[in-house]
Amino acid sequence: MSTIQPVDSHSPVAGEQDLFELMCGRRGWSDAYLQDIEDSGHDELLGLPEMVEALEEARTSGAKITIAPDFDMDGIASGVLGYAGLSELGFDVELHLPDYRRGHDLTPEDIGDIHRTWPDTGVLLTCDGGVNSHRGIAAARALGWKTLVTDHHEELEPGSSADITVDPCRIDETYAHPGICGAHVLYQVLEAYTRARRPGKLWEIHLLRLFAGLGTVSDVMPVLYENRQLVRDSISIARLLRVAAPRTIPNPWGGFDADPEAIDVEKAILLQLLRTGEHHPVFVRAFQGFALLLKAFVQAGKIRGVDDLDEGFYGFYLAPAMNSPRRTGDPLEDCFAVFTAGHADGMLEAAHRVIEGNERRKQLTTEHLEALSGGDQPLAPWVYFSEAPVGMYGLLANQMMQRHGHPVVVVNRPGGPGDFVSGSGRAPAWFDIITGLEPHAGLSAIGHQQACGVKIERAELLDSLVAVLADATQLALLDADTDAPHGDLVLGPDADCDAGLDDLGPLAEFVRRVEALRPFGHGFTEPVVEIALEPMGLRVDRIGSESQHLRLVTRSGLSCLWWNPAGEQHAVLEELISRASRTETGTLRFTAKLQLNTFRGDTRVQAVIREQIDGPS
Repeated sequence: MSTIQPVDSHSPVAGEQDLFELMCGRRGWSDAYLQDIEDSGHDELLGLPEMVEALEEARTSGAKITIAPDFDMDGIASGVLGYAGLSELGFDVELHLPDYRRGHDLTPEDIGDIHRTWPDTGVLLTCDGGVNSHRGIAAARALGWKTLVTDHHEELEPGSSADITVDPCRIDETYAHPGICGAHVLYQVLEAYTRARRPGKLWEIHLLRLFAGLGTVSDVMPVLYENRQLVRDSISIARLLRVAAPRTIPNPWGGFDADPEAIDVEKAILLQLLRTGEHHPVFVRAFQGFALLLKAFVQAGKIRGVDDLDEGFYGFYLAPAMNSPRRTGDPLEDCFAVFTAGHADGMLEAAHRVIEGNERRKQLTTEHLEALSGGDQPLAPWVYFSEAPVGMYGLLANQMMQRHGHPVVVVNRPGGPGDFVSGSGRAPAWFDIITGLEPHAGLSAIGHQQACGVKIERAELLDSLVAVLADATQLALLDADTDAPHGDLVLGPDADCDAGLDDLGPLAEFVRRVEALRPFGHGFTEPVVEIALEPMGLRVDRIGSESQHLRLVTRSGLSCLWWNPAGEQHAVLEELISRASRTETGTLRFTAKLQLNTFRGDTRVQAVIREQIDGPS
């Protein structure tokens, strides 16, 4: 039921406060901190000089390098970055297509595939994986290949068996900010090589920050320090590959609507620049493919303007689409073909198949979530058994973690107490799954601290896993402030509000200053406000192609968009508003993101509701 707050007759006392400064103070964002996290300087990764020399030896000797990437978005970005960059730098290079059914480790089977396809391979270069792939590395070395590993996952004892390893999470590494993605690690290798051996190609290699920034967001790396400028650069380069849809479709009002089918990506500023110089076709195709991918997203209705191309697009649209094949069991080829196919039609068709596959993934996720909620789950809400494809376990665990607010692991259902069990775990920022399981025999996790694969040696140990998760949550709850607001600011007419909603001018200035802090993401999340709305005078409209969304408009004109709740909430809200006109009632509370919306030259503040704090009574 909703938290209905009594409406206070006086205006909030925070009217004169600077809302931006108030928010920063509550988050601990001092001027010094905000300046510090913008420092993009960093140390040189261990092994970098040695890898630069190994690459130069491969180039001068004409040895073929085969790149072996991982299969998630960071792995795809890494593979494309390496393939494009090394091609542009004059290497003989090939790109291996990974098989997600084999897992994240590089396997002897992968080496066998590479050897059959490119028997003259002399150098194996891994990206976003390989640091702990001892069997795969041994198979490569047995063929006489030089083994170069670039990775960002934690190196485990006894350490990498490759000839050279570059990894911010190496056992002996002292890199100050190790939370960088696999694509960023490989980018640093290529940049270091280019500075040392091909300085005339630095502009071209810097363009590959497009893919390193994409990997950073998709792999949920902290958006701090060197990652901040990297993500900004990536978004800026992406915008140079966007072409606005020409307005050629007559509309009933005498004007013209945009026609996404008529987008000509060759008009993209960056592609025009690349076409004026001499570049390797593989290098150009990587950017052409990205431009065509953006066109496909425009055609799918996911991009409407240049401002839609931000870190949110990477995290909520592009990365999930590229990660969808391993969730649904579809082929992975299209995810690479978007950037490597030999002609534009093939790239665009591959992009559409990727987007369509993601829509199937959404439907499957809904179905399997319903199965988790309604099925036989004796270890809920900590551990859930699922019949979903293994690649969906992480998605399901993340959804259940967000629903419950504590760590969750989704695993296969065992047949007996001695069966091996595996799955995926997701946790809030306050719990490190890997470290949390380490002291417990038979329980282990590998990956990232809050998003990792979980292994249970015997099903009878599942109760121990539940105990670890429950105990960690109990400790966190003891430290939690249960009376704390749900947002960084509280806005509305109630006594506990920081400012009212009648004068939207200060809110517009607040939004502008918040936008200047972008990019947001893991470790530097976007501010959220709690808004209190008086039911009296509130207008509720159903909007969307299927009337599935709601727009709540206050008496002061603040528009609050609420995606997808119309079926459950429209009648309930109408009844509450009707009651408010006859009896004294309180306010409705929501968490929301504030943003600026410009329509026909008029810019106004609007709120996008994230969730209702409880539900209406």
